[in-house]
Amino acid sequence: MPVALLALLSLPVPPPPSEGQRTDVVAFKATDVSCADGPVAAGAILTPFSAISTRYAAAGGMTAPTHRLTFVIDAQGHARTIRREPAPSAGWFVDTSDLAPALAASQFPVGAPRTGCSVRFTVSTEPLEAAAMPVLYELASRPETIGYPAALFERVRPMGSNCPRQPGQYRRLNMPPFETLPRSPGGPAWVFLAFDVDTAGKPGNVRVLGTSGNAALDRAGREALLANRYAPGGGYRGCTYHFFLNGGADHPAPDLGPDSPADTGDQPGCVIDPRSIRSLLDGSAYPRPAWRRRIEGVAVIAYDTAPWGAVGNPKILTSEPDDSFGNTARNILSNAQTTPSDTGRRGCVQRVRFKLPADGVVR
Repeated sequence: MPVALLALLSLPVPPPPSEGQRTDVVAFKATDVSCADGPVAAGAILTPFSAISTRYAAAGGMTAPTHRLTFVIDAQGHARTIRREPAPSAGWFVDTSDLAPALAASQFPVGAPRTGCSVRFTVSTEPLEAAAMPVLYELASRPETIGYPAALFERVRPMGSNCPRQPGQYRRLNMPPFETLPRSPGGPAWVFLAFDVDTAGKPGNVRVLGTSGNAALDRAGREALLANRYAPGGGYRGCTYHFFLNGGADHPAPDLGPDSPADTGDQPGCVIDPRSIRSLLDGSAYPRPAWRRRIEGVAVIAYDTAPWGAVGNPKILTSEPDDSFGNTARNILSNAQTTPSDTGRRGCVQRVRFKLPADGVVR
């Protein structure tokens, strides 16, 4: 091929990463746990899920942030009324969406309600290239990995792999029977698998690279992979796949107290058109961090309605066990519609209960 044509076909080399740019695995630790009547054992709080963060400035001098949450403990030993205190910006983004759910899923002593509680979560970081492989396999096994850096998937790629992201078009795709598998207490289960595909598109040599330790999920995931079929091709080795199963028992939403405002959502001028809040009704708006921990919630929202059917002035009156449920309900109701009326109405109240779907899948 002529040299000139080679030059035309060449692609520019991507620029090197910005000076000081680095990708870290972020871990959280609960410290300084106390209530109004004294300290609380930090070990009672579940460890939040680790996260990935990329810094785009010089790493030197950047202090890892800390996050303080306040809460109460009810008679069943569950954290309620979890609220996050504002924290100064560290200059780099860290996904802290599991802090409140981890606290809500924790179990404190039953029969000992406490008030005025708080916990401080400290942050530690480790460069992605130095992180332990079990941590990376867990990160790569999550159901939501959009936005994760390519370097993560390169690190979990088996040695000697020649497999593209997907080894050909599916001819048959199988999943484990998630609904029959035992759930792991305290958190989700996951398994990260490697496999080969022969020239006929049949998988084989399935092996577990990383696992949370749920043997039933490991076995079912292996069987599902072996039953898959792909389009015939050149054959590949070192392909990967993962499965994730939400764990633990459901955490029901707390009951609203007798002093909670009554629901007026069925009264004239307050009735919401269900078509305008479809994401609340079908579960697609369910706060996903709470779904991962199988936490149910409840919110009470006050709002006004205009004669032409618009909803205005939405306010969160109650949000349990944390504020994600109230924020979700308020944001959706603020764009809702009611039946037009002559005068509209002030002071409507809507109670919203967030229930986990029977199959555990938020769509």
